Amino acid sequence: MFNVKVLGTIDIINSNNEKGVLSSQMRVKDILGLHEIDKTINRDISYSRLPKIVSYLEDEDTKTGIFFPAFVFSFRGNPLPYYHNNFELEIPEDKRLIVIDGQHRIKALERYIEKISETSKKELILNSCLTVQIYFGLTLEDEKRLFADINSNAKKVSMSLITKFDSRDILNVLITELYNVSDALQVAKIEFEKSRLARPNNDAFSTSMRLKGLVAIILFGKKSLNSRELEILKKQYDDVISFLSKLFEELFRALPTNPGNVLKSILGHYGTQQALGYYIHNSIILRNSNTVSWVNNWEEEIEQLGSIDWTVTNPLWKKFLDVNRKNTSYEYFVISEFSADKLYEVIKKQLY
Repeated sequence: MFNVKVLGTIDIINSNNEKGVLSSQMRVKDILGLHEIDKTINRDISYSRLPKIVSYLEDEDTKTGIFFPAFVFSFRGNPLPYYHNNFELEIPEDKRLIVIDGQHRIKALERYIEKISETSKKELILNSCLTVQIYFGLTLEDEKRLFADINSNAKKVSMSLITKFDSRDILNVLITELYNVSDALQVAKIEFEKSRLARPNNDAFSTSMRLKGLVAIILFGKKSLNSRELEILKKQYDDVISFLSKLFEELFRALPTNPGNVLKSILGHYGTQQALGYYIHNSIILRNSNTVSWVNNWEEEIEQLGSIDWTVTNPLWKKFLDVNRKNTSYEYFVISEFSADKLYEVIKKQLY
């Protein structure tokens, strides 16, 4: 019995008629029902990552909807018996879509849906659609290489995109694409429509403009880049996207959950974020006037950040904290952007 229909055109890969890919959308209920995780391809699930994704789902589904990067699957076997002239792929119940990228998002969706008690809300989520890419004709080795390419090199953005944006600030393009491929940034929440965050109620980690400054500090040690540095980004675009995607995954794994909550931690303040950027830059970025590169095993330096107590009650931060909206129900502590250099020195002292 054919019960799941996916619309779209199967595009041939590299002139090889045996291999193709279909980009489309599927309902959440169909993704959950048809997916299969092959442990010979995927790494073990890191269950510590799931609460952050579930938290993102809880916050976003009632606002503008769920936004995830495309789920990537492999359809094993010949798709032609299930693919018809009206560009409709019909997937039978006994067929499975092998997960190449997206296993943590799937597990988080399952956990989130289990928590929903309201039937109408559960049905709304289950029937909402998410973007998928389905590959056909891949061998097991092809699947492993694709998994490695996505998760190690993270080359989800082609350099051909850059030619479309020659007249634009390459760093703006990079930040947008980075957010689109980074589960970690999406869970932490970045505001693209606002220039300022209304604290303490808004617990987004940052705005896109401030994320742009943070990335510039991480890569080049300063907030504003010159034409030479922007050219370096353009030439190394894929590698930089790959590196930054992995970097923010490791960073938010080390930091407390919901780092944008300024009532609990100091991480939501731009001064703190700049200090983190200086620490990361000076710890793992190799200085070279013609390229941007990083040390091997840089993850160890990021992991160390997890040993610091980032809570607002830590006496270490007392001298940096000022009270905002004093004697109101919205009272909270703030850290000035101008404290970034001194904060960096404190962070460095804690880790060395």
